Amino acid sequence: MKNKHLIIISIGAWLNIGLFYFLYLNELETILTGVFKELTLIPSYLFGILFPIWLLIRIITKKVKP
Repeated sequence: MKNKHLIIISIGAWLNIGLFYFLYLNELETILTGVFKELTLIPSYLFGILFPIWLLIRIITKKVKP
């Protein structure tokens, strides 16, 4: 996977978390948003944490191996 794709996916994951937090703060919780929140929140946290770490490891290994 290219570095550009890793960045886009991790930003999208954090935007998903931000969207549900925004809906929670403004009390726009419906049953449908609750279902989508339950289905996408855990993968979003995992992608938002693991993909930037993976990106950093790829950048560091490219710099170390000339």
